[in-house]
Amino acid sequence: MKNKYSKGDLVYIPQAVSLFTYKGPERFYSTNMRLKIPRNCLVVDIDEENQFASVLYDGETWFVKLADIYPATRDEGEKASV
Repeated sequence: MKNKYSKGDLVYIPQAVSLFTYKGPERFYSTNMRLKIPRNCLVVDIDEENQFASVLYDGETWFVKLADIYPATRDEGEKASV
């Protein structure tokens, strides 16, 4: 199945979704956190084989399951900031 996200896309991550990091080349699980509020994050890379996206969150790269993210949308009444 082809992934709908690519590097540079803005994605919406709902509240209570877990973000995690890996340590070392063997990709040992390192850190886990659960979002307290929903966030929009920038996609840094996609791992289609393992179904993860790496996203930029608070200046650091974190991993999130592709099934837990959605395309970021803008409200109709919201004005684009320049």
